[in-house]
Amino acid sequence: MKIFVITSQIPYPWWFYGRSSFYFLIKNLVNKSVQVYLSFPINSIQENEENIKHLENLGIKVYPFEHDTRDKISFILKNLFEKEPFKIKKYWNENYFNFLSKVVESIKPDIVQVHTSHMFKYGLLLKKKFEIPVILRQQDIVHNQVLSFLKEVNNPLYKLIALWQYYKTVNYEKKIWRYADKIVFITKSDYDYAIKRFKVSIEKATYVYDGIPTKDNLYIKNKEKIKAFAFAASDQLPNIISLRWFINIWKNIADKTDFEFHIFGKVCNHFSMKENELRKYKIILKGFIQNPNDLHNILSKYIAFISPTIQGSGYRTKIFEVMSIGLLVICTEFDYKPIAPIFKKNEDLFVFSNEIELLKIIEELKSNMEVLLELSDRVHKKIEYNYEIFTDEFIKIYNEILSKKGVNHENPTSW
Repeated sequence: MKIFVITSQIPYPWWFYGRSSFYFLIKNLVNKSVQVYLSFPINSIQENEENIKHLENLGIKVYPFEHDTRDKISFILKNLFEKEPFKIKKYWNENYFNFLSKVVESIKPDIVQVHTSHMFKYGLLLKKKFEIPVILRQQDIVHNQVLSFLKEVNNPLYKLIALWQYYKTVNYEKKIWRYADKIVFITKSDYDYAIKRFKVSIEKATYVYDGIPTKDNLYIKNKEKIKAFAFAASDQLPNIISLRWFINIWKNIADKTDFEFHIFGKVCNHFSMKENELRKYKIILKGFIQNPNDLHNILSKYIAFISPTIQGSGYRTKIFEVMSIGLLVICTEFDYKPIAPIFKKNEDLFVFSNEIELLKIIEELKSNMEVLLELSDRVHKKIEYNYEIFTDEFIKIYNEILSKKGVNHENPTSW
């Protein structure tokens, strides 16, 4: 079985920007004797030679293509007058499509699998050109990401831009869902939403939660805990907006608890100018830690990890990742909804919507440490189980598609 995987960024290092979502899938597919071919746009091949070599050492045939996908203000403003959404336009490159076409001609894959909808234009055009089945792994429903941003932003100009992007993105995603041979959502809530609102065919849609490999339960190993809660995130906009929201909540309860709140990651850069003010509320910026093993060892010494997400789509990979080391999680209702089929509210993890609920959870976490360790062990085992089965789910999907090969799949007549 040959699978040609197209991603929006290099999947390694896996601990940056949710890359674990597709890194562990392609790694496990190789371990299960699937031939995996991988391509992605990248700003500089030379600067990523070691990372590319890592992927090749796993047994993956890698086809990188230099294409700058960084945001530029001029491109965003220009996109106001274009039909396709900005995110799709910035990832599109005619030369890259020609490159991908040559790869497909050379390797003759059984299936093309595209990760993220903003890369799926490549998949549809390859489907049209080669009559090859194409899978979309819907990392996020992008128009819901735009909508959540629209609800939070107050600047009138930003609102106008976001509203226009929203309508363009809805139309785009409706189109690609129609022509994909299979759509794999990463949560049941995204799956339900697509079926109920956009009448996506049940036969072509499914959902598979990600699998994150577990390590030793570091939370249990490090029984001596720092009297604080931790948060770690990149400097992406949803993380910044969510953290601002949570800081305002924490300020209102800081004098009612003897716990501190510690922040790790590049998101700290956006709050460094207010570092002294934040310290007054027992909020400590700990900075970025490059090595994930070092970060995991540090996080495991905290009472719990707080995930305060209020916008976005899919689920927060950071929740699964900290659970993989046994860390307890406190999250928002927004965070909880996509993962509700897996975890029980206020049993497997703690959920809050406001400062009153958060204070109540904090009081509960002052209970017997043995109770917290038992909770940690249970959740850690749930994550381990999910990791064992998620790759097999994809292989079932591939076999299903290949069994229908030769059936007249709907092909896009135009773009």
